[in-house]
Amino acid sequence: MYAIPMLETNRLKVTIYPDNQATFGPCDCCGNLTSRIWGYVEDGEVAIAAYYVEWTPGHEGRHANFDLIVGKWGENTEPSDRQAIALEFRRLENGPAFMVIDAGVRKIATSTLVSKALDRAEVIATPLAAQVFSICDVIYLEDPRISELRR
Repeated sequence: MYAIPMLETNRLKVTIYPDNQATFGPCDCCGNLTSRIWGYVEDGEVAIAAYYVEWTPGHEGRHANFDLIVGKWGENTEPSDRQAIALEFRRLENGPAFMVIDAGVRKIATSTLVSKALDRAEVIATPLAAQVFSICDVIYLEDPRISELRR
């Protein structure tokens, strides 16, 4: 595991720590293998999230899913301290874009690390939304394993 240099966004000092990756499949619609990467996020020296990014190389539009487990981590924490949040990444004509989607439809919703999978309405227009978009921005810009999504 290695740290990606800290970036300051929206008063967060976010550092990502890429951890591991896997491929699986093939995809039902195109036959390509799907890639999944994951890692951890800190604000300063405090763990604030785990992340998973999943995409199938070669799919039109280069879309991906960003699944986050956000909340308190470490000793004396439990799943009730964390929630699952899901975003869909798309490459649009005017550039990259993230959209919060209902986490309940993603595999992250069944993780034993979370107490609840948030739906879109529970995230949008809340302080949590700014944090989530900042985290995704740093992952998108800095994790070298998803460089093909940036091309």
